[in-house]
Amino acid sequence: MEDHPLLSRIVRSKQTEVEASEHVRPVSLLEQDVSTMREQPLSPRVAWAGGKKRLRVIAETKKKSPSRGVIREPYDPMAIVSGYLMNGASGISVLTDGPFFGGHPDDLRLLKEKLARETRVPFLRKDFLILPYQIWESRCLGADIVLLIARILSFERLSEMIALSRRLGLSALVEVHSREELDMALDAGSDLVGINHRDLDSLVIDLGLSEKLAPHIPKGVLRVAESGLKTPEDRKRMEDLGYDAVLVGESFLTAPDPGVALKEFLRDVD
Repeated sequence: MEDHPLLSRIVRSKQTEVEASEHVRPVSLLEQDVSTMREQPLSPRVAWAGGKKRLRVIAETKKKSPSRGVIREPYDPMAIVSGYLMNGASGISVLTDGPFFGGHPDDLRLLKEKLARETRVPFLRKDFLILPYQIWESRCLGADIVLLIARILSFERLSEMIALSRRLGLSALVEVHSREELDMALDAGSDLVGINHRDLDSLVIDLGLSEKLAPHIPKGVLRVAESGLKTPEDRKRMEDLGYDAVLVGESFLTAPDPGVALKEFLRDVD
């Protein structure tokens, strides 16, 4: 992590945050809570099966980011996500990190409680998950998918967290930015990979990365393209490359109406 200053800072902050959470609510209590939960997580593989094959959109809600600062003010995640669901979202990504993205774990919990019964789409907990405790926590919050960032995890920890996610019924979206990280994700057992076009060090976007890595993703592994996607043409490009879904946040959130922006993004193009 020493080569990645921003990530190092985020991970140090997250380590402190998780240790504090464990002190207040030990994992044994999370395990008890999970054992009483009746509703099972919704797998994207199940949710996106059937019907005409098309590229799915996971629409993201977040207040700010380290690269952009405040993205939307006032910030009303309930209104944003309701708009997404009315305009064709096939998944919802919720930023739950507070210090760097202005979110909170309760954002996900409340959104699931209020909106999940209205539509059957999977909810992704997007955060910096570095310890197994956070997988248990994500299940308690009602997540269907958890984000695991290959760059901040060892192979052993990534393997452990994928296995625990599977055990709890969660899908693990493993985010990668290079061939080496992709190979690591696959070797660790990932069947859902996200190609992040944004370099987490320089923050530079390279949409060509999805094309470069696509041939190396085995058949049967769900593939998601992330970051820097703004137009229906960008969406079509990912669709033509064989991606199953795209994850889009900022280009929707900076629009006057995020739901309408999503509808435009889904517009057919030649």
